[in-house]
Amino acid sequence: MAATTELASWRDGATREAILRFVRSVSDAGPEFVPASERIATFDNDGTLWCEKPAYVQADFVLRKWEAMAAADPALAERQPYKAVVEGDREWLGSMLEHVPELVQGVSEAFGGITPDAFDQQVAAFFAQAEHPTLHVPYAQTVYRPMRELLALLEAHDFRVFICSGGGRDFVRPISEDLYGIPRERVIGTSPPVEYRDGGLIRGPGVEQPVDDGPGKPAHIWSRIGRLPLFAAGNADGDVEMLSLARFALLVHHDDADREFAYDTGAERAPAEGEARGWTVASMKQDFATVFGSEPDDTAHAAAAVATARDD
Repeated sequence: MAATTELASWRDGATREAILRFVRSVSDAGPEFVPASERIATFDNDGTLWCEKPAYVQADFVLRKWEAMAAADPALAERQPYKAVVEGDREWLGSMLEHVPELVQGVSEAFGGITPDAFDQQVAAFFAQAEHPTLHVPYAQTVYRPMRELLALLEAHDFRVFICSGGGRDFVRPISEDLYGIPRERVIGTSPPVEYRDGGLIRGPGVEQPVDDGPGKPAHIWSRIGRLPLFAAGNADGDVEMLSLARFALLVHHDDADREFAYDTGAERAPAEGEARGWTVASMKQDFATVFGSEPDDTAHAAAAVATARDD
């Protein structure tokens, strides 16, 4: 398949054809035409645009910060979440979402009271040095190439594309342009309160409600854009409400244990909703000619790394 072909890293099939047919139908003159001002697309981030296994990228960022804080102040190791980090308590860390008060407190202590620019610099430093723990490549190389091509296709047809992440808005903003071609002002996500203090902005403690997940996604989308998505893509139960708003909904299915990861955890409800509502499903195994590689099927390194991690 030629490199200039639309969605070159997608295999020919019903999913690719459905995407192309829809995009053309709303952008070309005809009965389904939609004005450019109404062509809004929203994409989940973790598991939809980049790899979210074996742990969220932002979780790695936060854990590294907690580890550094505990090293600088050993007294922190006497309480959570620092205690779990210092002791390597995988059980506690693996159930972190069951310890929301400690999680929010730790994140607030790590990143509250600093400027947005200072936070940007910490995020940039993390991406400059951190690697995926099993693929052993920089996190920037774990973006799904077929999804990156889809973003470009939509932009080329005058869609305004927004990232709508359940993770941190300010974690994605510094890298959204380089990784996805999406300007930072089009990143929606969970965020702390931001205060104007002493002539500048400061990140406050806690998390603004609702978080940008589940029913919070439509609320954030409407608040930020003032329009509902025409096209939406996600991979998990937390994306169901967003996907249900769109005329075209794309559900990414992680079913390729050789080249990425195969799992349904966190997506138990989404497949049934998608079948009932007629969503289009993108099977990584069947629809992605490549996952991370620069050319279709050029994923030998990633596949070998995943296989090695699974064997370990």
